[in-house]
Amino acid sequence: MIDPNLIAKIPDEFAEVKPFLENNLLPYIAITCHDQGWISGSEPDLLKPWETKLGGYPYLPKGMDYPKDAETNRLLMFLGQIDCADVPELPGFNFPKQGLLQFYTGYIVPMGQWESTQHYIRYFPEISKDEGELITDFSFLAEERSYNEWYDHVYRLSFSLESDVFLDYRSGFSVFHPLDEPENLPNWEEFYYEWFYEQEEHMALKGNGKLGGYPEVHSYVPETLDKAEGQLLLELDHPDDDGGFFYFFIDPEKLSQLDFSEVSSYLVAV
Repeated sequence: MIDPNLIAKIPDEFAEVKPFLENNLLPYIAITCHDQGWISGSEPDLLKPWETKLGGYPYLPKGMDYPKDAETNRLLMFLGQIDCADVPELPGFNFPKQGLLQFYTGYIVPMGQWESTQHYIRYFPEISKDEGELITDFSFLAEERSYNEWYDHVYRLSFSLESDVFLDYRSGFSVFHPLDEPENLPNWEEFYYEWFYEQEEHMALKGNGKLGGYPEVHSYVPETLDKAEGQLLLELDHPDDDGGFFYFFIDPEKLSQLDFSEVSSYLVAV
């Protein structure tokens, strides 16, 4: 990670590097989690059914099935949902401008493994704010939630436009915006292999994740994501899973069509 704040700290001896990095900044949408507290048992959610959130209970119209694993029939866990109207526009990232995008996961926390269904994504182009039309009793989830207890922690999400060079990822893995490292730029190798890697900020994710942009390169990211295809849809450093990063990738054309049927997901344990 090398965002504008880190570029500003580059010492004068590497001044020639700054214009190159500034010209390669790419925008993304940072996600920040705001702790709302815990719910347990039959307690109601701390946020409204249609609000942007991590954890808690999903928006679920009456008559609609709750997602299950295709093989075991176990209930998937509700990871979170995004009111698309809350998300700022990002050029080249055709995220929906309205509706609700939900993420469910088959990740079993205590066992550190996936169900056969790694994830399920549900998109509602339109939503109702009439709670009489929605399921509000989620007691059927109690047993599964007690087993995967960090899903009970509720966070409100906020979004901000940021920029970064994504130096490590674009140098070795990005096929969409590869970074052509300069061969003749004075002090480039010394900057890259010495000063850059000495900075704690170059591994620091701003907030708790992102929409768009590129992944942070943590210890196991390269070997996990080396076959990932498409555009980064969501990266999430879950606040209650120390060292666990969720990644969701989508074909840009599918995203422009609001088709989330072929998203691929990964979990990186750092």
